[in-house]
Amino acid sequence: MIIATFIKRLIIAVWLCIVFVCMPASCETESREETLGRKYALEVEKQYKFVDDQAMTDRVQRIGKALADVANTVEVPAKYGSSDVVKFNYEFKIVEDKDANAFSLPGGKIYINSGLLDLVSSDSELAGVLAHEIAHAAHHHVTKLLNEQAKIDKYVAIIAILGILGKAKGSDIRNVMMGASMVRQGKISGYTMQAEQDADQTAISYMVKTQYDPLGMVDFMKKLDKMHDENPTAPLGIYQTHPAPFRRVASIYKALKKENIIVDIRKLRGIAYANPVECTPGSGKYDVMICDKVFYSPTSLDSASSSKKRADELSKAINSLLDSGLKPQDIAIDDATGCLVAKGKVLLRIEQGDLNSASENSRILLTRARRALVRATWADWLMNTCSAYADEDPTEIK
Repeated sequence: MIIATFIKRLIIAVWLCIVFVCMPASCETESREETLGRKYALEVEKQYKFVDDQAMTDRVQRIGKALADVANTVEVPAKYGSSDVVKFNYEFKIVEDKDANAFSLPGGKIYINSGLLDLVSSDSELAGVLAHEIAHAAHHHVTKLLNEQAKIDKYVAIIAILGILGKAKGSDIRNVMMGASMVRQGKISGYTMQAEQDADQTAISYMVKTQYDPLGMVDFMKKLDKMHDENPTAPLGIYQTHPAPFRRVASIYKALKKENIIVDIRKLRGIAYANPVECTPGSGKYDVMICDKVFYSPTSLDSASSSKKRADELSKAINSLLDSGLKPQDIAIDDATGCLVAKGKVLLRIEQGDLNSASENSRILLTRARRALVRATWADWLMNTCSAYADEDPTEIK
C-alpha cells in the first residue's frame, strides 16, 4: 500500500514537472528578471541584517555604480547566458556576515558580506568582486541556469515514468532515480562552472573601462586561495563554486590578452615567481620568496648594497633563469666557492654579513636555496603545462 501510494504521488509529481517544462516559455524580459529578483530579495532580506555604515556603503555604491554603468551600456560576448544588454537598476547592499562572500540576484541586486570588505586590500580588489557579480546579472546567468535545470528535470522525469510504466520494482526505481539525480547534479555543476568562468572574463572587460586595475581580481583570488590553504576547513564563500585556481587564472589571462593587457603569466599565477618581501614593515630587512618559501635572506652589506637592493637583484636574476627554461639538473652547489650555481653561472654567493645574521652555516643556507629553486622549476613546468589552457576556451577544459 505504501509503495502504491508512493508511486501514485510520484506519477502526479512527474506529470506536473512535464507539464511545467513543456509550457511555452515567455520572452526573458527585463520585467521578468527584475520581478524574479525582487521575489528572491524578499526572502534574502528576511534572513539577513544589513550594515548601515555610511562610509562602507558609499564605497561599495561608488565602485559598483562605475561598473554597473559599463554593464548597462557595453555588450560583452557571453560564453554562458546571454550577451543582450538590459539596463538594470543595480542595487548594492552590505550583509552583516563574517564570511568572505558575495552574491547577485536576477535584475541587478548585489549583496556583499561585511567579511569580504574586511578582506579586500584595495578598491581594485573590491571592484573585481563587484564586477564578477554584476556580470552574473548582466549575462542573465540565473535565467539560463533555471532553463537548463528545467531541461534536465524533464529527462529525469521521463526516466522515472519509463521505470514506473515498465512496472519496475521499488528498489529498481530508486536506483534509476538515484542515477538520474547524479547525472543532473553533474550537469548543473558544469553549468555553474561555465557561469563562473564567464563572469570572470566579463568582469575583466568591465574593469578595463573603469579606473580599477583588473589584476585586483587575481590579487583577491590569491588571497582566498592562501586563506583556504592555511585553514582548509574554513568556509570558502564565493570561492566554493568557482573553478580551480589555475583554470581561473588561465581564463583571466585570456581575457587580459583580449584587452591587450600583457602580463607575466608566472607573476600572474604567483607560483614560480621570485619576489622580495620585507620581513617586518619598516625593518629594511628583506627575504627573497619563491612559491611562498624563503629562498634567501640577504642582509645590508653597506649603503650601496642594502638588503632590499640585493633582494631585488636576486629576484630579477631568478625570474630571468626561470624564463629561460631552468631545469633541476641545471642547479648545483659549489662547495669550493660557497656558491649556488645555475646554468654554469653563479646565482648566489654567501656573504660573511649574511652568515653573521643567520643561525645556520653556509651549506644549510645553500641547500635551502637550492631546494626552493628546484621546487620552483617543477612548479614552473606544471604551470607551463597548464598555461596552454590560457589559449583555449576554459569551458572546454576537461
